[in-house]
Amino acid sequence: MQKMTLQEMLIEIPRLTTREQLLLLDTLSRALNAEFSKIDVSPNTIHESAVDRLYGAFNPTHQELSNEEVDRIRFEAMMEKHS
Repeated sequence: MQKMTLQEMLIEIPRLTTREQLLLLDTLSRALNAEFSKIDVSPNTIHESAVDRLYGAFNPTHQELSNEEVDRIRFEAMMEKHS
C-alpha cells in the first residue's frame, strides 16, 4: 500500500463515504487514546490536560474563542462539506 502525505489525505477525506469517514474517525480516536495512555499522569507531571493539548492543535494562537466564533467555524465547515 502506498503511503499518502497529509495533504493528500486532507484532499481524499471529503471524498470518502460517511461509513469510511466514521471508520477513519474511529481509527484516529483509538490511535489518540493509545498515545495519551502513554503520558505520565502522576500529579507531579500533569501540566495540561489532553483536552488542552488537542485544543492547542486546532487553535495554535491559544486565543480564547467565543461561542459565536466556534459556531461560525462549525457553520463554515458544514457549508464547505455540503457545497
